[in-house]
Amino acid sequence: MRSLARKRKIATSSKPASTRQRRRLHHSGNANKSRLVRNKGGRGLAASDNKSSGLPSEMAWRLGRKAAQDDPLAEGADAQQHVQEQWLRNSGLIRKTTAAGKQQAAMKAFLEGYFSVRRGESTPNWVLLPTHKKVAAVVMAMNEEQSIMSTIRELERLPLHEIIVVVNGSTDSSLMMARTSGKAVVLHYNEALGHDVGRAIGAKITNSDIVLFLDADIPISAEQLVPFVLAASRGVDVVLNDLSRHVGMFTDWDEVTIMKYFLNRSNNRDDLSVNSMTAIPHALTRKAIEIIGSANLAVPPKAQAIALQRGLRVGFGGSVNVFKRNRHRKDNVGMSNPISKLIMGDHLEALGWAMDEISPRLKYIDSRRDRVTGANKHNHPYL
Repeated sequence: MRSLARKRKIATSSKPASTRQRRRLHHSGNANKSRLVRNKGGRGLAASDNKSSGLPSEMAWRLGRKAAQDDPLAEGADAQQHVQEQWLRNSGLIRKTTAAGKQQAAMKAFLEGYFSVRRGESTPNWVLLPTHKKVAAVVMAMNEEQSIMSTIRELERLPLHEIIVVVNGSTDSSLMMARTSGKAVVLHYNEALGHDVGRAIGAKITNSDIVLFLDADIPISAEQLVPFVLAASRGVDVVLNDLSRHVGMFTDWDEVTIMKYFLNRSNNRDDLSVNSMTAIPHALTRKAIEIIGSANLAVPPKAQAIALQRGLRVGFGGSVNVFKRNRHRKDNVGMSNPISKLIMGDHLEALGWAMDEISPRLKYIDSRRDRVTGANKHNHPYL
């Protein structure tokens, strides 16, 4: 019996592999072969075993290399803009089939593939954008010599069409440092314009389709700005920084946070929670700038109220914790500090505009009281 069982086992093991087994062997062999893609110069892209890379990255590397071979950079052309155009032209399938969180790895692989052809050049640390639309950035600066160049350098990693730096009221070297940038347009004002006036000025002179807004005292990586551009390119007119997870419970909120929440709630957007155009980074489409009016951007809460009431799409792009990065100064520390008072006043102005535009009670219905005197233009009784 033992001999018969042994013979059967040997006979079974000597049978030719089934179709399923052959396919399995075939795929495993191909996977091993594709672990490293090399070019003639010996440079290559190793396929990582983790989930962040793989097939999309390998495909992107090949596309980047092919793009550099088929359409080389013309003499005198802007290399960054050229590579951006090549990325958009050749990566449509990757961008459609790859999750947004994994597109960064594919983009970097495309850059590596592109510059593998260009001998003697290392791959730059650029971050390509997922849109054909023109993108600009507006940076406000006042005595920010410690951080202004870090902010500008991150923006220079992006293929932006405009970088507008508004330096106002500075007594340090912020202006001279900003002028060392080869890409930024620097607007200089000797006097201090006001906390957010630089946004209005910057938005007024840009002609791009999407505009990012930042402060020079908080450098933000180029990678963290991409989701804001992506959201705007997909139809969100006002793209806010989602700080909900960073403010704690309601019992921990200060008066500014409560006022931000109340403004959104009063405009029937409870889902926006405490998020506001007061915080950076945020992005606006050209449509939003034209409807809100660039001058109104000097009062961010009012601009947000106008956006909500004019039917613009307001949503989120990313979540950048700017609280930890905000530099402490004498005017933004402590209870009822000057900056807090300014922001509270801006929100009161926004609420006043909304009450005149809609109703003195906004969304809050006065169902029990009978007010018979003093109606406004909307035939709503005044308080």
